[in-house]
Amino acid sequence: MAGADPVLSVVAEQLLTALVKEAKHAHDFKNEFDFMKQRVDGIKKLLDNEDNCNQHIIQRFPTFREFEDQVHDILTDCSLREEYQKHGPLSKLFPTNFFFKRGTCKKIKDINLRMKMTLEILGNSLQVQQFASSLQKNVTCKFRWEHERPEQIIIGLDRDAEKIKKWILCKYELQKIGIVGMGGLGKTTIAKLIFEEDEVKSQFHYRIWVSVSQTFKEKEILTSLLDQFRKQSGEQPGQSGSIDCKEMLDHIISRLKEKSCLIVFDDIWGDKHFTWWEGFFSYVSTIAHKQTCFIITTRDKEVAYAIQVDELRVHEPKFLNEKDSWSLFCSHASLEDANLEKLGKIVAECGGLPLAIKTIGGLLGSSFHIDNWNAIWINLCKPNITEENKVTTSLHLSYKALPPYLRQCLLCFCIYPEEIQAEKLIHWWVGEEFIQGKDSKTAIEMGFESLSKLVSTCLVEVVHRQDSDERVYKYKLHDLVRGLIIQIAKVKELCSFDEEGNQNFHKDSRARWLGFRSGMDAKLLKGSPKLRALLMTSNRAPFHRNLGSLRSLRALDLSNNTLDNNQLMNLFSWISSIKRLAYLNLSGAKQLQEVPHSICKLRNLQLLILRGCSMLSKLSPSITCLKKLTVMDLYSCNKLPYLPRGLGRLSQLQELSGFRVVAQDNRRSFCLSKIKTRSSCSVHELGELGELRVLRMLWSKESEITEEEQNVFLKLQKLKVLAIDFDTEKLSEGDSMLRMLDRLSPPPRIEQLYLRHYHHKRLPAWVNRQRLPELKYYCINYHVEALPDSCTSDGIPQLTRTS
Repeated sequence: MAGADPVLSVVAEQLLTALVKEAKHAHDFKNEFDFMKQRVDGIKKLLDNEDNCNQHIIQRFPTFREFEDQVHDILTDCSLREEYQKHGPLSKLFPTNFFFKRGTCKKIKDINLRMKMTLEILGNSLQVQQFASSLQKNVTCKFRWEHERPEQIIIGLDRDAEKIKKWILCKYELQKIGIVGMGGLGKTTIAKLIFEEDEVKSQFHYRIWVSVSQTFKEKEILTSLLDQFRKQSGEQPGQSGSIDCKEMLDHIISRLKEKSCLIVFDDIWGDKHFTWWEGFFSYVSTIAHKQTCFIITTRDKEVAYAIQVDELRVHEPKFLNEKDSWSLFCSHASLEDANLEKLGKIVAECGGLPLAIKTIGGLLGSSFHIDNWNAIWINLCKPNITEENKVTTSLHLSYKALPPYLRQCLLCFCIYPEEIQAEKLIHWWVGEEFIQGKDSKTAIEMGFESLSKLVSTCLVEVVHRQDSDERVYKYKLHDLVRGLIIQIAKVKELCSFDEEGNQNFHKDSRARWLGFRSGMDAKLLKGSPKLRALLMTSNRAPFHRNLGSLRSLRALDLSNNTLDNNQLMNLFSWISSIKRLAYLNLSGAKQLQEVPHSICKLRNLQLLILRGCSMLSKLSPSITCLKKLTVMDLYSCNKLPYLPRGLGRLSQLQELSGFRVVAQDNRRSFCLSKIKTRSSCSVHELGELGELRVLRMLWSKESEITEEEQNVFLKLQKLKVLAIDFDTEKLSEGDSMLRMLDRLSPPPRIEQLYLRHYHHKRLPAWVNRQRLPELKYYCINYHVEALPDSCTSDGIPQLTRTS
C-alpha cells in the first residue's frame, strides 16, 4: 500500500479484517439455505392439507404463511441477485456479492430458528397430523376436468320466467315486479331469462341491469344506470363518476321520461337502505314513461312492499320438484359407475335448492370415490340443518374438494365486490405465483384453464364468454359464494372485512391482500409491510409515498386511475424501490405521458400492463433491461410512435401487444454527433422473441417491412395468436400495404388470426390451409368484398365479418 492515501489504507485493512471475520457466514449460506427450503416445503404441504389438521395446528396457519412469505422473498432476492451478477455493472466485485450473502444468511438463520421453535411447540400435534394424513391417503378426491359442463343450465325455472313475461307483455303501463326468495333459489336466473327473452327485448327501447348486492353504494348504482343509458343511446359513457348524485339522477330521469325502459335491480337488501329505495321509486314512478317496467330481486318480501310492488306482482319461486332436481343434478354430475340410489338420496337432501344441487353435482362430477359421496351424505344429513345452511354446506364442501392452488385462486375473488375481468385476476395469480406455466402452456394459459375449472364446479359464474376461443372474460360470484370465501379469507388473515362485506384497512394490519377503494387512507400503507397485493377497486388511486414501503408487494393494479402525469411520475419514483414487484397494471391511466427510466429498477417485473394509456408518447429504452418480462401490453397507446430498440433482449416475452411497424426513415434519429443511430425497435428484432405466443401489431400507411424482414415470422415457432390493426383509410386492391402483406411468410403454427379495420378487397395470399395448417379461425373487422377460394374451400372458419 506504499504511496496510497493513508485513509484508504485504513479502510482496506478494516475491509480485509471484516471479510476474514465474517467468512463463516458466507460458508454457512448454502447449508442454512437448504435447511430453510426443506422446512418450508414441509410447511407448504401442511398448509395444503388443512382439512386433516387439528385446531391447534390451524391456529398457527397465519404464522406458517408468514414463514412461507419470508422464504419466498428470500428466494426472489437470490434470483434477482443471480440475474444482476450476470448483467449488472458491478457483477464481478466479490465484496458486493459477499455482503449480500452475509446479510441473507443472517435472515435465513433467524427464520430457521423461529421455524424450529414453532415446530417443536407443535411436535405432538404434528405427529398426530402425520398419522391422520396417512389414514386419509386413500380417500382423497381425485379430479377430472375434461368433461367441463355448460355454465348456464336452466331447469325448472322457465315456468317462473314465462309467468312474469306474461305480466310484462299484457300490460302497457308502468309496472313494478318483485322476485322474492332465499339465497340460492334462482331469483337472478329467472330475471336473466326474462331480460334476454326476445319478446321482452322488442317491448322496450332501453334494457338495463344493475347488480346491487349487500355492499350498497348510491353513487355506483346511479353511475351504472347512467352509463348504460348513454351506451344504449350510442353515446360515449363519459365521466359519470365525476358528477354528483343529484346531477346523475336528473340525467337518468330525463331518459326515463323519453322512452320505454326495462330496469332490473338484482339483489336488493333492506335494513338501513329502505329509505333510499322508497324515495327513489316514489320519485321515478311519477315521471317514468308509461311502458317502463322495474324488476327487483330480493330475499326480503318487505323490500318489495316498501317500494310499492303490488302484492299480485310479487313472485316467489318454489323449490324444484324431484324430477327437475334430478335433471339439474345429472346435467352437472358424472354418473359413470355411480351408485344411483345413494346419489338420489343426496339430491333429495338438497331440498330442491338449485344452487345446492348444482354445486354438489359439480363436486361429484369431478371426483371418483364412493367415500366422497358418503362424506357429502353425512354433512347434508346433520340434524337441524336449515335449507339455507344446506346451500352453505354444499358450497363449503365444493371449496374443500378443490386442489390447494385452486382454493387459493378462488379466495382472491373476495377482493372484488362486483364483476371482474378475468385477465386482471389471472395477472394477479401469475404475479403472486399461485399459477405457473406447465409443460408447453404459459402461466396465462394455465390461468384461463384454472378459471374454467372453477366455473365447472359452479362456484364461479360466467358473465361474458368470448365466442371465438370460448375463454371466460368476465366472471361474477353468487353472493353466498362470496360470503363463504370472505369468512375463510378472514380466518386465514388474508384480508379483513366489515359486516357488509367491505374490506377493512387499518394500521398494523396483517393483511396480505388489499382492495383499495374510496374512503381508505393511503397513509396507513406504511403500517402494512406484509402486503403482497394492492388492487384498486375504484378510480381513486392510493397516491402516497408510503407505497414505496411495501417491500414485499408482488401485484399492484392501479388501472383506470385519474392521477395526472406529474403524480404518475412521482408514483413511478416511489414504486421503483419495490424490487420484488412482479405485476404492474396502469391500464387506462389517461394522463400518463411517459414511462421513465426508473422502470429498469423493477428487475422482478414479469407483467407490465399499460393498455389504453391514450396520452403515452414515450417509453424509456431502459425497459429492455427487464429480463423477466413475459407480458407487455401497450395496446391502444396510440400516441406511442414506436417501441425502443433492444426489445429483442426480452427473451422471456410471451405476449406483446402494441408493436407498431414504422417506416424505415422513422427507425433512425440523429444523435449529437450527427451519426445516424436506430432508436426504434425493428421488425427484425421480433425474430429474437422465441417464446412469443401472442403478438398484436399496428400497421399504418407509413409502415414498411424490408426484404430481409419478410421471413422473420418464421422464427416465431410458438406463436399462436396474431392480431394486426390497420390504421389506414380504405385502400385499393393494388395498394402497397397489401403487396407487403402478401410477401410475408406467416408464423407456421398460429391458431388465431385477427385483422382489424381491414379495408382491402381480399385477404393476404397466405391465409390458406397450406400455409397455415393449424389455423382454427380468422376474424375480420370491416368488409372484405371477395374472399379467395383457398379460404372458403378448405374449411377455415371465418368468425366475424362486419361492414
